[in-house]
Amino acid sequence: MTRALRLLRRCVDVLALSALAYMACAILFQILGRYLFNYSIAWSEETATFAQIWLTLLGAGIAMRHNQHVGVNFLIQKAPVAVQRLFGSLSLILGMWFLGVVAVASTAMVAIGFMVKSPALQMPMAVPYMALPVGFGYFLLEFALASVPKVLRPRGAVSGGTGL
Repeated sequence: MTRALRLLRRCVDVLALSALAYMACAILFQILGRYLFNYSIAWSEETATFAQIWLTLLGAGIAMRHNQHVGVNFLIQKAPVAVQRLFGSLSLILGMWFLGVVAVASTAMVAIGFMVKSPALQMPMAVPYMALPVGFGYFLLEFALASVPKVLRPRGAVSGGTGL
């Protein structure tokens, strides 16, 4: 299981890095073409936008993996262990519910995307729309992996006494 997770994370990292590199190159070529050669590359802006969508949605999961999402948990960390577990469990359940609903519901957009074509390349919009279920599914996985240990073993808990 650890090996599969490591492989998945490596694939996501490569995809995100590739999207970033492609986006930078596509925009650079668009700028060079427009200002040096007076020629606009119609599809470069469109594909760079699609790459940005993939990068953003995969990046949310990567940020979750590295615990880089903003969270205000000062009061929770000062609470007793039971309260930390309660709020951690609620956060885990609500977060997984939300991410799961978005991941599953976005598959309907992918189905619609097979009928709609992009303006410049005339490719199915299912390709950029697929970033939603994939990105939110990956975010859900990383969210669960980051949240479960916090529920099972809360840190900074007040175990008794005054706690201050």
